Amino acid sequence: MKYIVKISPELTIKSRPVRKRSILLLKNNIKKHFEYENLKANVTWNWDRINIEWTDKKIFSLLKNIPWISNFLEVDTFLLPENENDIFDFILSKTIDYYLDKINNKSFVVRVKRSWEHNFKSVDLEKYLWWLLLKNSNNSKVSLKEPDIIVNIEIKNKKMHIVKERGEWLWWFPIWFQDKVLSLISGWFDSAVSTFSMMKRWCEVDYLFFNLWWNAHELWVKQVSYYLWKTFSIPHKRARFITINFEEILKELLEKVNHKFRWIILKRFMLRVASIISEDFYFALVKWDSLWQVSSQTLKNMHIIDKASTNLVLRPLIWTNKQTIVDISKEIGTYNFACNMPEYCWIISDKPSTWANIDDILNEEKKISNNILIKSVEWRKTEFVKDMMEQYKWKESTDIEVVFLPWDNEIVIDIREKSNIEKKPLILENIEILNIPFFDINNVFKSLDLTKNYLFYCEKWILSNLHWLYLKEKGYNNIKVLRFLENDKNCKI
Repeated sequence: MKYIVKISPELTIKSRPVRKRSILLLKNNIKKHFEYENLKANVTWNWDRINIEWTDKKIFSLLKNIPWISNFLEVDTFLLPENENDIFDFILSKTIDYYLDKINNKSFVVRVKRSWEHNFKSVDLEKYLWWLLLKNSNNSKVSLKEPDIIVNIEIKNKKMHIVKERGEWLWWFPIWFQDKVLSLISGWFDSAVSTFSMMKRWCEVDYLFFNLWWNAHELWVKQVSYYLWKTFSIPHKRARFITINFEEILKELLEKVNHKFRWIILKRFMLRVASIISEDFYFALVKWDSLWQVSSQTLKNMHIIDKASTNLVLRPLIWTNKQTIVDISKEIGTYNFACNMPEYCWIISDKPSTWANIDDILNEEKKISNNILIKSVEWRKTEFVKDMMEQYKWKESTDIEVVFLPWDNEIVIDIREKSNIEKKPLILENIEILNIPFFDINNVFKSLDLTKNYLFYCEKWILSNLHWLYLKEKGYNNIKVLRFLENDKNCKI
């Protein structure tokens, strides 16, 4: 079986040295993808295509995920007769062998692509083939606009290729032709698509994750990152996943900073830390912002946020709307990951400022010690993406214990932030309620009376589930999640 891989048209117009270097790079990328899957194939190239000889159908699906490919063809190849008068009959016989049964009772059209010099034109061969195919088939017809079958023939010099199947790549740009970038990733729709967007625009991408929600959230994001790497960027064998623990910073934000500015300041802190990490190693930071999608993504707020960075900040999704982002996530395969990924902005966003003032932001930032940021950088964790899922020791619990009404001997822990509790207090008759905010629960829980049973409560029960998973991993068996039936419509997990 033979495959013909055609490179992006954007590349064919480059100078000869650039084109040669680029095609060699694509050839090596293809070979590395095959090596990862333990496939051996003969890969050769010339100025506008790459030829692959192999017998495994799996190659077809692999090629769909390798950047820099415009399209690829699964073909059968035959040498044309030396006598030019015999060429038409020879091509007809091979075409009938493969296509005749397929076009019976269907409409078809013949497409011939020809390169190098021959004593006939492509359109002459097309007419010859479709006339005789029509004559020899049963109840078939020719349709130029919407045929059921396209009879694809390619002739290059003295070889004929019958195209059995054609594959299109999602996009058609190379990787590794530009420099390294560091992509901030959260696992949600936007961050996965923005990360992929930089891959297809020729960049080596490493991943930076700010962990606000402990092991459960970290595992979800690692799964998305591993998928992106394995599917689209295996040649980047030393891709890194960097984790920054931002729990303490989140706690400080919720306790000390005006609610209107929390989200902007959190993003400024993220960029500040990212700039420290990326110094002299990455040429740009990648964010997933889309103009005016949320309050922090107005032009003024993004301008204020970027002032915290010493690096170039790229936003590949700046022009896109949410539906476009979701549609792209379906194409690249990250949609299902994002559907099960909680979105947390609502936790720290309470009537956020749409057009913040830089002086207000700087005054609020003074309430948080810079030492916390420095500590988060020093305690960062770096892993190679290709190894991290094997090394990750956290075991996901599959069955979260849920109750819909508490018993008299159970204690409810309301883990919502203080301001949310004041707005909508939880009232339960004859049930003890403890108010412990989610950012304190993991530290405070061990000091409680562990002979009693506790139910975690929050309105959308995202945080309740996460803290149940975290503490269950620590060996606590006296915990459950309280979920009122009227809140089922808020389910996000």
